[in-house]
Amino acid sequence: MYYDIIQASDLTLHLLKTRQDGFVHSVYRKTVNLCIDKTLIALQSNASPLSPISLIADLSEESLRKLNLSEGTPVRVTDTSLLIGSFRFLFQGAKSYSSCLQEELTPAQIALLKERLAAVLLSSHTGGFDAIFHAFQKPGRPLPSPILEGGRQYLLQARQALSQKEYSSASVCLSRLLGLGIGLTPSGDDFLCGVLAGLILSGNGSSSFASLLKEQVAAGLHRTNTISQAFLRCALNHRFSPAVLSLAKCPDPGAVRASFETIGHSSGIDTLYGIFFILDFIENGRV
Repeated sequence: MYYDIIQASDLTLHLLKTRQDGFVHSVYRKTVNLCIDKTLIALQSNASPLSPISLIADLSEESLRKLNLSEGTPVRVTDTSLLIGSFRFLFQGAKSYSSCLQEELTPAQIALLKERLAAVLLSSHTGGFDAIFHAFQKPGRPLPSPILEGGRQYLLQARQALSQKEYSSASVCLSRLLGLGIGLTPSGDDFLCGVLAGLILSGNGSSSFASLLKEQVAAGLHRTNTISQAFLRCALNHRFSPAVLSLAKCPDPGAVRASFETIGHSSGIDTLYGIFFILDFIENGRV
């Protein structure tokens, strides 16, 4: 049986060109994660949001589920297709998107984007790190779980260190968010992806603080799960989803909300908060 891959990131298509075989890593409702050459690739249903590890198949969520693919199933890669069990997925004609974030915003654009992200975060209630954002807006506001309270404390420490330009301490504080939270990608990991994106958008992707933070994140990847590791590795290499890339154009709050709220239960909003968090310091000349 043949199926088409209709969209993918440039990163995944490049990886497939190496023609390394692999296996099915894990199976979820909308996604079948493949391990190819020790790298995770997400085979997703056709209504799924794109990410830098995506392969979007021309299959509905129900149709993908009915394939009954299971963990450990061998995956063979040819020059035009993926063979997973008895199913072949043709990727030769897939539409590719460039996942590399390179744009740098002006100070005026940073201020505008921060304002628009704040508007989205103020109206979001996913139960993820947006709860910490709300708590910072209203000091003394209780948080619903010890996990979120722990996240708030780490962010308080990081904010203090950043305000004093103690970048090494700030990077250590932020790296403590690795693996913090529940779900396929814990909120702390999504937040860190956002911080890394925010540093690039603000023109600080190669700053001393960015370098220190990248070192801490890379060294601590073992503290989170394999799926989060894949996204964090992408972020460390400036690779992000189309939703993140779109922020370089400073879209209005409605467009931001529409693109990020579709990413996981809270993952998109957690990422937005990470971007906002670091832009808040950038705008005030603190990084």
